[in-house]
Amino acid sequence: MEYDTSYQQICSTRTVQSDKKGFFNEFCADVRSACGDKWLQNYFGKLKSNAARVLSIFSDREVCDPVLGVLEHVQPVFKAKEALFSAQRRAQADKYYLLACSTSEEEERKELLQQGLLAAHLAVIRAPARNVDESIDDGLTLALAYRSRSSILIALGEGEAALSDLKLASNFGLELKESVDYYCKMAKAYATMGENARSEISLKIAEKLAGSDTGLIIASRKEIANIKPKEKEETRELLPELTHGPNPELSGAAQGVKLVETKEKGRFVVANGGLKTGDVVLCENPVAACLLPNFFGTNCHHCFKRLRNPVACLHCSGVAFCSAQCMGEASESYHRFECEFMDLLIGSGMSILCFIALRVFTQASSLEDGLNTANLLFEHLCSHEDVRQADDYLQRSLMAGFLLRILQKAQYFGRRKTEGVNPTAVELQVATSLLGLLQVLQYNAHEIYQTLVTDDHRFEGSKTIHVGAGLYGTGSYFNHECWPSVASYFVGKKLVLRTTKPHRPNEVVAVNYGPIFTTMHLKERQRSLRGRYAFSCNCMACQENWPLLQKLDKHVRFWCTSANCVYLLKFPKDLAKDVRCPRCRKNVSLKESVAKLIKIEELYREAAQAMHAQKTVEAIELFKEGIDLFYQIAALPHKDTLIAQHSLLKCLADTGTTFKK
Repeated sequence: MEYDTSYQQICSTRTVQSDKKGFFNEFCADVRSACGDKWLQNYFGKLKSNAARVLSIFSDREVCDPVLGVLEHVQPVFKAKEALFSAQRRAQADKYYLLACSTSEEEERKELLQQGLLAAHLAVIRAPARNVDESIDDGLTLALAYRSRSSILIALGEGEAALSDLKLASNFGLELKESVDYYCKMAKAYATMGENARSEISLKIAEKLAGSDTGLIIASRKEIANIKPKEKEETRELLPELTHGPNPELSGAAQGVKLVETKEKGRFVVANGGLKTGDVVLCENPVAACLLPNFFGTNCHHCFKRLRNPVACLHCSGVAFCSAQCMGEASESYHRFECEFMDLLIGSGMSILCFIALRVFTQASSLEDGLNTANLLFEHLCSHEDVRQADDYLQRSLMAGFLLRILQKAQYFGRRKTEGVNPTAVELQVATSLLGLLQVLQYNAHEIYQTLVTDDHRFEGSKTIHVGAGLYGTGSYFNHECWPSVASYFVGKKLVLRTTKPHRPNEVVAVNYGPIFTTMHLKERQRSLRGRYAFSCNCMACQENWPLLQKLDKHVRFWCTSANCVYLLKFPKDLAKDVRCPRCRKNVSLKESVAKLIKIEELYREAAQAMHAQKTVEAIELFKEGIDLFYQIAALPHKDTLIAQHSLLKCLADTGTTFKK
C-alpha cells in the first residue's frame, strides 16, 4: 500500500489543532514563516530527541523570538463569577416559583417550574464563593441560589437533589440549622422520596423550633399530605465483572487475555484461553480523560455524567459538576491549575488530545508522579517517530511549549523567580514529556461516548454521542481489525470491552479504530488507516476483500466436519448427498451444520424480538448463544451473523452510560 505523506500530515495536524479558527494555528504559521524551510529541514528535522526539539524552540535564534513573543503574553482567560447577575437570576427563579404555586393548571405549573429551574441553574453557576462580593447579598449569593433552587426541586418532586442543595446552602454560609423553614423543606423533600419517617422527624424538629408560631408547620403538613412520592428511575448502567477475574499482569484486563509481542505488530492482546461471546475482557479506568468543550454545559466536567442540577466551580463559570463530591475532587486535583485558563485553552483551537496531555500533569499527585506517568506512556506505547515529518514535530513542540506556559502561569511549579518564559531544567523535562504525550496520544487515545436513547424506544433511533476522549493503558494494546471481535462501550469513563465472538487460545482480540468493512471499501479503509495510524491492515476482511454489508449475499461457508480439517465448504446444492472436501479428501455430510444454522437464525429472530420489546438482557443472552453456535459450524462473512454482532454491540452499550434529552 502506497504511503500518502500529504494525507498523513493532514490527519496528524488535526490531532493537535482541531479548530481552524483557534489562535494556535496562526502562532504555528508565524513561527513556520520565521524559521524557513532550510532551518526546519536541515536542522530541526534532523534532531534526534524530544528534549533537543523542545530546547530548540526556546533557544534557537531562528524561532525563539516569535515563540517567546507569544508565550510571554499568556494570561488567565476564563468565565468569571458575577454576583449581580446571579442575584437577578435568583429573583427570576423565585418569581417563577411563586407563579407556579399560585396556578391550579398542572401543565402551566410544570412549565413555570421548569423556567424557574433554568434561572436557578444560572444563579448557581454564576454566583461567587462565600464573601467574595459582600456588596451583594452580604456575600451569600451562592448559598441563596442553592436555597432557591431547592424549593423548585421539591415542587418538581426531586427530593434527593433538593436535600443536596439545602446542605450546600448551609455549607456556603446560610444559618439554616435553627430555621423552621429549613426543616419544613427537608420534610417535603423526604416526602417526595417516600421516606415518611424522616419527613415526620424533620417536621417535629420544625415544630420544636417554631414554638407557638405554627403557621408554617400547618401549611407544610397540608402540602405534604398532597405529595405523591415520585417513582425512582430505574438505573440500567451496569459495571460488569471481568470474566474469570482480574489479570494480575494487565491492569483492568481479565485473566482470559494476555499481552504478546511480535516484530511486525509490536505488543497486542490475544486470548489466553478460550473465550465465549459476551465475555468481559476489559473494564479499565483512564490514565487521563477530558470532556469535549461542547459538553461543558451538559455534562459533569469530572465524571462525564449528564447534568441535572449542576454544582458550580467556586471560581469560574465555565464548567459544572454533577455533585459536590465531583466538584471537590476536581478542584483538589487538576481543575485548580486549569480553571483560570479554560477559555484560553478552548480559544487556542487545540484538540482534545492536547487537553489530555495537560491533564496527565495537572491531575498528578506530584510533579514527579506526572513525569513518571508521562515517560512510562511514551516508553511503552506506540508513537511512530519514524514516520513523523519536521513540520509535525515543530507543531507538537510548539504545543508542548504552550502547555508548559499554562503550567508556569498556573503556578504548577510553585512561585517562579521570574515571569519570563524561558524554562528551568525541570520545566524542560515537563515540556519534553508533554511532547512525548502528544505523539503517543495520536495513536492510542479512545473516544468516549454515551448512547442517546429516545422516550419511544431504547434502540430505534438511538445514537452514540462522542462526549470526550481518554487514554487507557491496557486498552491501548488492543489491535485493530476491520470487523472487530469485541464491542467497546463506556460506563462513565470506564472503558468496557466484551467479545462479540468466541476466540480460540492465542487468537487476536481486536477492536476497531474507525474504518469498518461493512460501510467502507478496502482501498478507502487502508488509506484512512495509513494516514491516521501509520499501518496497513491485513485482517481477514482485508485479505479476502469482503464486500460491503449491503452487497453481501446470505450465502454461508461451513467448516469441514472432518476432524482437524479447517477447510471452508459452500452450502450444499443437495443436502441428501455428502460433499467432498478438497483439503482432507473425505466425503462429509453437512446436514447437521445446516440444521444448526436453522436454529441459529431462529435465535437471531428471537433476540431481535427481545430488542424490539426492549428486553436488553434477554436479547444479549440469545445473541450470545446464536453467535457461539455459528462459529462452531461456519465462518464470516455471513450477513445475518454480522447484523447479530452489531445488534449485540447495541445491546451491550445499552447496559453502559445512556441518556435522554
